[in-house]
Amino acid sequence: MNRIPDNDSGGGTATQSLAVATRLVTAGRDPFSQHGFVNTPIYRGSTVLYPTAEDFMKRNARFTYGTRGTPTTASLEVAWSELCGAAGTVLLPSGLAAIAVALLSCLKAGDHLLVPDSAYRPTRNFCDTFLKRYGVETTYYDPLLDAEVAKLFKPNTRAIFTEAPGSLSFEMQDIPAIAAVAHAT
Repeated sequence: MNRIPDNDSGGGTATQSLAVATRLVTAGRDPFSQHGFVNTPIYRGSTVLYPTAEDFMKRNARFTYGTRGTPTTASLEVAWSELCGAAGTVLLPSGLAAIAVALLSCLKAGDHLLVPDSAYRPTRNFCDTFLKRYGVETTYYDPLLDAEVAKLFKPNTRAIFTEAPGSLSFEMQDIPAIAAVAHAT
């Protein structure tokens, strides 16, 4: 079995030349660093010890706290990147963290955001508090508007958030129609 470099290697993985079926069963795994266990064990701890106080003060370690990643999540990131041909993958500890990172990556003060009114409650709270405090305006829309959501676009609309099924009422948005409108606007 090929050794798989950790997520910080920055280069290609050793499995890129393998057949798809082989990649499916080897991606993200390094049994030689896991005492021979084929699958990376599940690391459920939060607190990480450092070899020295100096290392602790500099946060000089691959893993610093459980919600910032563990060998288990690193293996999954490598596997997903390998299978999708991605340059890299970042897993986050919660749905809200993933939503916040996605929104913060494309929004700035003065922007307008469209969010379905059936969105996950923590998403609404994030928009109504954090984003509002940073000058991002949020408009909530009926998730069944589909392409008619275009009527809600403003000159400063920077992003449209979709969620299907909706967390509160399970509506299924027509994501292709909404995406077409967003790309055309």
